Amino acid sequence: MTQQTPRLACALDGYTDLPHGKLATLVTFLEMMVPPDREPATAPEGVQINPYAPDPAHYRALYRRIGEPWLWTSRLRLSDAELEALLANPDLERFTLDRDGEPVGLLELDFREQGACELAYLGLVPEETGHGHGRFLMDFAILRAFSRPISRFFVHTCHFDHPGAVRFYQRCGFSPVKLAVEIFDDPRQRGLLPREAAAHVPLLESRDA
Repeated sequence: MTQQTPRLACALDGYTDLPHGKLATLVTFLEMMVPPDREPATAPEGVQINPYAPDPAHYRALYRRIGEPWLWTSRLRLSDAELEALLANPDLERFTLDRDGEPVGLLELDFREQGACELAYLGLVPEETGHGHGRFLMDFAILRAFSRPISRFFVHTCHFDHPGAVRFYQRCGFSPVKLAVEIFDDPRQRGLLPREAAAHVPLLESRDA
């Protein structure tokens, strides 16, 4: 018999204690039905967007460099074979933002849902934030998404992400449509990320340690 993971009953008012090793985050879902009527941002000097078809090791290195501060882990949980198959899927488009030939940003567009596109990933390495590169990459993403016959472009973010993420998406033309609470294993406790990752998210030590 397959062992079932115990379900945690969350209070809809007040506090809910989490088991040791679990994290909870508030997730905001946003969507865009038509592209905004504005001129896209121009490329900053020395910056280009290029298609990205990496090997798993190169991909994981860039993914970690960008996502470690925000607890990105979904791609790190995949085996090499699973990641290779994902990277080869023609309905998952991947691009890098390159500065002087070096990848400093990542964009992933997921077209696997018919008539829709998910902004699966958009991020920059920490030292490249705050220079307008994110808006340039987002405007490219919007144009690329609506170049296919879609009626919905959507994304979700959580409060473990950059504190300005929701405002950034709204300024780019997305509207919030739903909130949810996500509970998951702390990837630092499981060794997927270093213990010093995401310093803004407390890492609780076991009382039995």
